[in-house]
Amino acid sequence: MIRGIHVSTAGGIVKAPLRLREFGLGTGQIFTANQRRWNNKEIPVSVAEEFREVSDELIIVSHASYLINFASANPEVVEKSRVALVEELRRCRALGIRFVVMHPGAHQKAGLEKGIEMISSALRELLPSVKSGPVLLLENTAGTGTTIGCRLEELASIRDSSEVPELIGYCIDTAHAHGAGYTIDSLSGATDFADTVDRILGRENIGAFHLNDSKVECNSRRDRHEHFGKGMIGMEGLVSLFQSPFFSEVPGIAETPGTDDERAEDIRKLTYS
Repeated sequence: MIRGIHVSTAGGIVKAPLRLREFGLGTGQIFTANQRRWNNKEIPVSVAEEFREVSDELIIVSHASYLINFASANPEVVEKSRVALVEELRRCRALGIRFVVMHPGAHQKAGLEKGIEMISSALRELLPSVKSGPVLLLENTAGTGTTIGCRLEELASIRDSSEVPELIGYCIDTAHAHGAGYTIDSLSGATDFADTVDRILGRENIGAFHLNDSKVECNSRRDRHEHFGKGMIGMEGLVSLFQSPFFSEVPGIAETPGTDDERAEDIRKLTYS
């Protein structure tokens, strides 16, 4: 994989790619806006132009709002989600960002099948409206509550039903996969998981990895990130996945706790182990 981290935008969004360069990284993930709010200010044209200039040749990934849920039973949340995703895609297009990661959502009382239908329908309508925008990456989940996407087949179903598969890819989070019951804590487990990802989703459709160890046991249905080698996945599986030839050109982004410096130290562990 291409080494990267989730990087802070403290001091201004333009600072993020500069930090990535200081760490010697080729990719990174940012938040383009506050992920816990529905309403955010537009990014000035001058700032967007500077960002594009300083991020040239870097692969930048954005993470969409955690609030987005097209499968919500609340029509107001669905409508706000529509606005939030379109605004995120437009910000990323202005910034020259290649990928936007989005959690699929939670079906609440509607049921899994209906939830997948609601998400697919929203993406079918919204994604073509943002022309020349970034590719949307559906992220797998740990399966807490009624969240959708803990099985890779659920992500594939959303993409296949959307009628715009060329605009959609996938982001694989290792802690989420571990929480959902996929065994990646050994060399053989990571190899089998890579094969499973390829078989169900297609390696060519993987736009990014979120690399995390996990504080909780496999199949816990919980999402608790940990530094590499300090959790219940361990180094062997993470190193194997990171170094898999299947994903050699895919951004591998450390999302571990703490600071940019700590995440940069984590990603070095996978590189030099």
